[in-house]
Amino acid sequence: MVSNSVARDNLYLLTKKLGLSAFESKAYICFFTMGNGLSAKDISKSTGIPLTRVYDVMKALEEKCLVTKNKLSKPVKYYLNDPAYSLTLLLNKKKMQINEEIAMLEQWVEEMKRITIDTANSTNYSGWVLYDSEQEVYENLIPALISNANEEVIIVGRNIINTINERFIDEVIKDIERGVVFKSIITLDSLDSLLTFDGEEAIEKKALLLKLFRACNMYSDLVSIRASDLINVTPFGIFDREKVGFSVQSPKKSMYIVTLVTDKKVIVDEFYGIFEDLWSRALDIDLNRLADSDMHNLE
Repeated sequence: MVSNSVARDNLYLLTKKLGLSAFESKAYICFFTMGNGLSAKDISKSTGIPLTRVYDVMKALEEKCLVTKNKLSKPVKYYLNDPAYSLTLLLNKKKMQINEEIAMLEQWVEEMKRITIDTANSTNYSGWVLYDSEQEVYENLIPALISNANEEVIIVGRNIINTINERFIDEVIKDIERGVVFKSIITLDSLDSLLTFDGEEAIEKKALLLKLFRACNMYSDLVSIRASDLINVTPFGIFDREKVGFSVQSPKKSMYIVTLVTDKKVIVDEFYGIFEDLWSRALDIDLNRLADSDMHNLE
């Protein structure tokens, strides 16, 4: 029998922690103060639980193996099961639930590790970030994502050619050299504009492209580039079919590019569907022809 108020309080807290409702805890504890062989009326009188609710409460305690009902007695009497055994069962069940929650949290932590990216600014990247221009996206974010890919990189954007930089190209070359499949869709007008541009900046870009095309030709089975004038979507990249990064112009500050990286499957699948549709209607680009074009004068 539990007569000590501290012991009763601890028992109440214990049963609550183990998943009993307030009524269930009160009904269970009353066996420790009144003894065994209690009727529904006894339990209601001792705990203040409405008699109409007592039967549901006791049924719940039976299902938790905390009490046993003697149906042969009139009125029906309830008896306490061995607390050392029945409470241990509940405790073990609680341990399993806690371990499952810990395992789920650990999985979430690992997922966050996979999408945490070390950018050129040496800051941990997660979620939304603002860039001053699309150029910065290709200088910082995309190369970081490419370097973490293991199987496939897909890049789609209207202005890729004019925004490429040395880091972007170096990461692409490193990827294809280690067997990562690279696919890209660009626009015909961006390609044509580069080939007709003059000036020092255009020369530098052409030199970078020549470096890229040579590597692509060496690993032609891994690289596919197509052109389309149907690209009317935000620039985006898909990496290993596991995560996607995409950019849009900020509606509040039009000078900024807002970028999000996510590994949510529904979002990745949606962007992959957009890519497949554009890819099916795009034109193949002959990389050999580009590498052998007037850019060879830059050697």
